[in-house]
Amino acid sequence: MRSSAMPEVDRIIQGDCLSVLRSLPDACVELIFTSPPYADNRKKTYEGIPTKKYVDWFLPISNELKRVLRPEGSFILNIKERASDGERQTYVLELILAMRKQGWLWTEEYIWHKKNCYPGKWPNRFRDAWERCLHFTRQKRFKMFQEAVVVPMGKWSEKRLAKLSETDRIRDESKVGSGFGKNVSNWLGKDCVYPTNVLHLATECANRGHSASFTI
Repeated sequence: MRSSAMPEVDRIIQGDCLSVLRSLPDACVELIFTSPPYADNRKKTYEGIPTKKYVDWFLPISNELKRVLRPEGSFILNIKERASDGERQTYVLELILAMRKQGWLWTEEYIWHKKNCYPGKWPNRFRDAWERCLHFTRQKRFKMFQEAVVVPMGKWSEKRLAKLSETDRIRDESKVGSGFGKNVSNWLGKDCVYPTNVLHLATECANRGHSASFTI
């Protein structure tokens, strides 16, 4: 018999997002990952949200997400600006600013590189091969298991670290005055490093009866 104190796992709740969120208690979720309808896309599936109304449509949802998220939890928002009338629309940038006013911290941004992006031809732009994964948190200190996803440093380090100069052993400031600097000796003794914030993942190609299948 399951103890009432044990957290519930593997339960799928089907329903309207905002209605279901309002039924959940405060601070009950560790991680939220969602890819909401993009503005004016796939109207047969989602009915479509106009770009000018997108921020107002999403803010009630993000407010509930903030309520149900635990203080040390994270919210990842997968979204992409729509191109219309020859230019990228700005609703994603406007949404980021509005969510910051709502109390969210925009902690990080991951780039999802879609390795099998759809081919096409446009008069004024190239193939769309990436999407944003925006990382929001409620506070500066949150759960982040970076050591669990480290990657091999690579063979470049064998020659580069074999003989370090004097400037390699200090934080050597850029000579062009950019303000950037690095201490190469910080790489010594390391076999693995943190991955970059670019995620190289193919999109879902199987026909799952949905115009925008989302698989984690």
